[in-house]
Parts: sequence; C-alpha cells; structure tokens
Amino acid sequence: MRSNENYLPYIATAALLTLAIFISFQVFILHEPARITAAETYHNNAAVAAGKDLYTKNCATCHGLDGEGSDAPALNSRQFLNTTDDGTIFSVVSSGVPNTEMPAWNQSHGGPLTDEDIKNVVAFIRSWQPTAPEITVTVRAGDASKGAAIFNGTCIVCHGQNGKGTSRAPALNDQSRLHQFNDSWYRDTIMNGRPSKGMPTWGTVLSPEQVNDLLALIDQWRNAPPSQPQPAATPTPAVAPLPTPTAAITQGSAVTATGGTAASGNIARPSNPGGGGPALSLVGNVTAGSQVYAEQCKRCHGAAGQGGINNPGSNDGTIPPLNPIDDTLVNADPKVFAYNIDLFIEHGSTPSGTNPKETMPAWGDQHKLTPQQIADVIAYVISLNKK
Repeated sequence: MRSNENYLPYIATAALLTLAIFISFQVFILHEPARITAAETYHNNAAVAAGKDLYTKNCATCHGLDGEGSDAPALNSRQFLNTTDDGTIFSVVSSGVPNTEMPAWNQSHGGPLTDEDIKNVVAFIRSWQPTAPEITVTVRAGDASKGAAIFNGTCIVCHGQNGKGTSRAPALNDQSRLHQFNDSWYRDTIMNGRPSKGMPTWGTVLSPEQVNDLLALIDQWRNAPPSQPQPAATPTPAVAPLPTPTAAITQGSAVTATGGTAASGNIARPSNPGGGGPALSLVGNVTAGSQVYAEQCKRCHGAAGQGGINNPGSNDGTIPPLNPIDDTLVNADPKVFAYNIDLFIEHGSTPSGTNPKETMPAWGDQHKLTPQQIADVIAYVISLNKK
C-alpha cells in the first residue's frame, strides 16, 4: 500500500514565493513615486533645454535674453508667471498679438514652430517662476488712434467699418448702446468674451494696454457730438485708387524708375501665386501706414525698412530691405509700383534657400491686415523710396 504523499513542502514554497512577490510589489510601489518624479524631472529638463535654445534664437531679441524685457514686455516676472497659466502663454505664442510686433509662431498660423516647440518654450519660460523678480508694470492710458488700428485689424470683421455693425455682430458705435454700458462692462466683454453670442475671448490675445486702447476708442465714439460723424484724419492720397492691372503688368513687364522697360521675368515676384488684392482700389495713408509698419513689419524689415535682419537658411542670408526696395519692383508709375508691392503683402512669399527661418506671411490671404491697412503700408513703403 502506497504511503500518502506529503504536499506540505510545496505549499510552503508556494506561500513563500507569493509572499516574496507581494513584498517585491510593495517595494516597487514604494519606489514608484520617486521613479515617476525622476522621469518627469528628466523630461522637463529636456523640454527646458530645448525651449531655451528656441527662446534664444527667436524671442530674446524682443523679450531679453533673461526675459527681462526689451522691445517687448518682461516675461521673467513674478506677477506674470503667477497669474498666467501655461495654456495662455501657449496660445499667445502660437497666434501672436494683433497690431503689435508679436508674430504668430505656430505653424498652424503661418509661423515656423510646431506645437512641441512652443510647449518647450513655455517650459523654459515657466522655469523662471521660482526666482522671478517682482516687476511693477505701469499700464499706460488708452490711445484712441491705436485702438482704431486694433479695431481695424481684429474687430472690423464682425462689428463693421467704424463699429457700425454687420449681420454677424451688433453695432458698437451706437449712442444708445454706448451709454447703456460702461467701460467696465466693455472691458469684461473684451477680456472674457461672450461665447454664447459668438464673441471670442480676447484676454488671451490682447495686452492690457491694447484693451485700454480699445476702450479709449469706445469713449471717443461715446463722446462724439451726436450730429457729427466720428472725427477721422483725412488720408493723404500717396497712392491713387488703382484699377485692375493691365495684362502687361500681370505678365511681368513694367516701366522702371529710370524710364526704361524691365525685361519680362526679371521683376521680383513672390513665391506664392495670386494677383492684386482689394487694397489696390483704396487710397493709402502714409501716416497710418507707418504705424502699421512699426507694429507688424519692423521686426523683420528693420526701422524705416533699412533691413539687415538675419535670415539663416535663405540664399540672401538676410531679410530684404524695403528702403531701398528691390529696384526691379520700383516703377515711375505709382499704380505699377503699388501692384508690385501688393503681391508680396497679399500672398506672402518664401525666400529661396534650403530652409529659411523667416518667411513673408500672406497678410491679405490670411486676413492678418485689412485691405485699408495694406493700402496704407504700400503708401508708406513707396514714400520711403521717393528720392
């Protein structure tokens, strides 16, 4: 008769193994938070390093190498970093700030940076927060003329010319509405929007100074004499109203400033296709154009169009100057001269080269500037080249 088998050793071994596995899991769980923290620290440090390189190349010129501010607001500021979340910084860097020198950097808005690039820049900016200094910022009073430029660059699409309203949004320049709501209500509406009514949240795009400028414009509308239209500067007809260009012009044949005829095909043309835009039927204002230029174009083309801004990856190595402008664009006939400039502003252009860092945005096609603003810039550029 076979003796009973003894399973006790197997059971004991299994129990010990189970206990060992349990203890191992506990040890692993105890160390997991430290492992996750170390991994997060590693990836954050990598993002900060990548962001620092991008910031130095693209942002330091205006915001300062250490975020102290130069031609643009300080970013290394305790108040700014404590009150502004990463999503807001990402949004502003991505889409830019209308009617300022802050361009749109995200590729989805025509810029050179990817979402990942901008996240890295945000990580670098955020890395300043623990040691950020307290910077007292004095917000200047609003300027109605600057408010008008902002309105024409952003609000006019929905609220219409001079705030008279469209089918998409109500009139703002209406005395009953202007006296119904005070500046506090308008500020809140601009900053926080009215999503249910289709009003965007502009607080993530416009600076406090720009909101003050819009409020100054609203005050100007509110205080305008009821029997008189809104006062406006009389435009200087630097460029006469232009008809649709002739076939000779569209084919690249033009009279040069010296009176000769440029050979067909030798005139500088943008890389992007398209003909003359609606700005060619408007009268340009040199003074208004100089303001739009300072806010939108100076960063790339330099003060008064003198150029000299580096553009790595392009064959020229720098962004072309506008003063003097490429002589193949200059024409004794202001209509032809304006047409040649308009093509670049309307449709944008990519410089020749392996991988140019800077490209000319399609200011008209992408509705970054209104037709009137384009006409004003054209007038200003032509005025720079009058010898």
